[in-house]
Amino acid sequence: MKNIINYILIGFIQGITEFLPISSSGHIVLFGSLFELDNLLLISVVAHIGTLFAVLYCYRKKIFELVRHPFNKTNLNLIIATIPTVIIFLLFNRFFENNFSTKTLVWGFLISAVLLVVADFKKDSLKPITKRSALYMGLSQGLALLPGISRSGSTLVTGLLVGVEKNQALDFSFLMSIPIIIASAAYETIKLFSCQITINWMGIFIVILSSFIFGILSIKIMLKLLKKNKLYYFSIYLIVLSLVILLFL
Repeated sequence: MKNIINYILIGFIQGITEFLPISSSGHIVLFGSLFELDNLLLISVVAHIGTLFAVLYCYRKKIFELVRHPFNKTNLNLIIATIPTVIIFLLFNRFFENNFSTKTLVWGFLISAVLLVVADFKKDSLKPITKRSALYMGLSQGLALLPGISRSGSTLVTGLLVGVEKNQALDFSFLMSIPIIIASAAYETIKLFSCQITINWMGIFIVILSSFIFGILSIKIMLKLLKKNKLYYFSIYLIVLSLVILLFL
């Protein structure tokens, strides 16, 4: 029963934090270290699969149109945004992994908090996504490899800073996550093949289902809060969390 609750909690954490601007990777690592969970890498991979299904579900109509008409501006911009992310991952992922600590996690959370305040006070713009803005958002997505820096938060703020209309920036940020989640899940799965581990299929199902359900909820919450310019709520949360980590961990 305890393991089932842990699996549900992991799905909840991944689902909620993947699309809210508070860093899913930072929270998964923090939760895993606190409860000393086994096979954290495998759990993280399957949790990301659940959030992938969530964004595919919420944007199914948009994605269907992108698949039907592959040679369109949005798909080109997604390719442009993905390239710098992949390059940064290939060049610096090992460095980030080897230098992870609670101190870097705290700094990542604080950087995310500052970015969210900037996003709330940025004046609205009506510009669409361009190749230039897609490139900048892709670069910021790559920098979110640093533990504690929110992928959705950094890409959203970058889009707003270069003048993209906020709803378009958020939608594009969510769409950007699709190839990255697929690529990261494939990468981590390949790494898992080199390890001999016992797979709990029931646990995997629970994590995927939980992260899928809470991922959908997270997307809907984020869309509503962005309209109301209430992202600073997450800044307060991240600052408090950083203080807790510094004081007690």
